[in-house]
Amino acid sequence: MRRFVALPLLFTLTCLSLAGCGSLSPRPDPSRFFTLTAQAEVAPVAKNPGMEQLFLGVGPIRLPGYLDRDELVTRISQNRFDVAQNDRWIEPLEENFSRVLAQNLSALLTSERIFRYPWPGNRRITHQVEIEILRFEPDSAQEAQLAARWSVIDAGTKQPLAVKSSFLRRPSREQSREGSVGAMSEALADLSREIADTVRAVVRQQKPQAGKEKL
Repeated sequence: MRRFVALPLLFTLTCLSLAGCGSLSPRPDPSRFFTLTAQAEVAPVAKNPGMEQLFLGVGPIRLPGYLDRDELVTRISQNRFDVAQNDRWIEPLEENFSRVLAQNLSALLTSERIFRYPWPGNRRITHQVEIEILRFEPDSAQEAQLAARWSVIDAGTKQPLAVKSSFLRRPSREQSREGSVGAMSEALADLSREIADTVRAVVRQQKPQAGKEKL
């Protein structure tokens, strides 16, 4: 009789053991990875007179602590955020931001002499752009918001030539995480245009002064 009782018990224990092993088997990683991209609409202009001697350094770029993370962040309200569990940046956001900004500026200024911080000590930089990011995330409506303080600096004298603030908004083209990241890329392209316009203005303003000094 004990043998007949033991057999069902052994069968039950075996099934439970197999079920436990199944629960420990590898599961697909639900993570999705995103990146900012340079915008195709940022097209080179025909000419940039006076930019021939420009060697532009991009950085350093400072992010607020709440954005210095792998996960994507959404601003739900003025004082509340949502941090995605499975949606992540493929690289550190500061590095991604810097690289895309440099690509955009290279296209806008029709120059390959755009260098990201930190550049080698032997690299000759004529001007530098420093940026402090205050806000850079989508809101609950998937609208990207970018707030920043930035300055264009004479690399030789270390004096600021222009100090600016920007607050930019871009609606998402679709209600999805991919759409909101695309809107963030477009907001960064808008900031790139503002910076490029300011760099052109300060360089052209400096050129006549340099000519006067030579006289």
